[in-house]
Amino acid sequence: MIPPGHRATTFIAAVLRWGSYLSATLLFVGLVWALLVPALPAQPSQAIPLRMLAPQLAAGNPNALMQVGILLLLLTPLLRIVTAAVSFQAEREWRYTLVSLTVLAIILVSLLLARGP
Repeated sequence: MIPPGHRATTFIAAVLRWGSYLSATLLFVGLVWALLVPALPAQPSQAIPLRMLAPQLAAGNPNALMQVGILLLLLTPLLRIVTAAVSFQAEREWRYTLVSLTVLAIILVSLLLARGP
């Protein structure tokens, strides 16, 4: 059994581990898929917009699958912060909960500011 003080650490580590495994798997499957499609250019000219990822996946574009893998890899640390905040709150570690929520707020504000007007 995991001691109460270490549950948050265990959950956070699991989020990072499984997020990395899943994104690596998506990237690998997309790469193999791209190698099996002879008409596909070796390097896409530009990134696929987020709103077009699902239609591109449905159309059989392996580059879309690799882009989903990269997106998941980028979102994994953000999910780690959310997991930390929830885990610390469940363990009534208010100081660490506040720190996690502050970091999350800083990241979200910076993302909103980066979008521009």
